[in-house]
Amino acid sequence: MGIFGNAEDKDAKKEAKLNAVMAKYGLENLSPEYREKVKDINAELVGTGLMEAGMKLSLSARTEDQLQVQYLKTLVEQNWMIIRLLDEIKNK
Repeated sequence: MGIFGNAEDKDAKKEAKLNAVMAKYGLENLSPEYREKVKDINAELVGTGLMEAGMKLSLSARTEDQLQVQYLKTLVEQNWMIIRLLDEIKNK
């Protein structure tokens, strides 16, 4: 095993994180065809989450900017719910 672990360990960790996100938003029963897309969306959101954390730690971040980020986060949360509900409708 190398200094940074092997590829299988990294893949297992990524899969565990994806499963945790899917469980958080009730997407465990999502059609397999959409699982990869959820993975892509989550990867994009992780990048934005880092930006959000940086803004919160920054003393120069304006309240308006922080509020806008919070609104966008709320929209993302709604979108996860919509994805789940649309998949449920599709499978009925």
